[in-house]
Amino acid sequence: MTLLVYQVFKTVADIGSFHKAADLLGLTPSAISHTISSMEKELGFSVFTRNKSGVTLTNYGEHLLPYVNAVLNSEESLKQAVSDVNGLKQ
Repeated sequence: MTLLVYQVFKTVADIGSFHKAADLLGLTPSAISHTISSMEKELGFSVFTRNKSGVTLTNYGEHLLPYVNAVLNSEESLKQAVSDVNGLKQ
């Protein structure tokens, strides 16, 4: 899985809507749906329960969320470290 997949997962989990997550991420709702479906296929289980009022995390999705958050936080820390190094070089 890519960092984009993790970001999509986290955004949908936080917002509870594929459409609103698409708006926030600058993607189409179809792209969000495809990304989550591909993720679920790769994992072998559903991470969201879909209903008319939006989506909620399944128990499996709830279990994965802290790990996804850790990956995304690590990416942000890496970006900051690179930025710090670049600042020192100048």
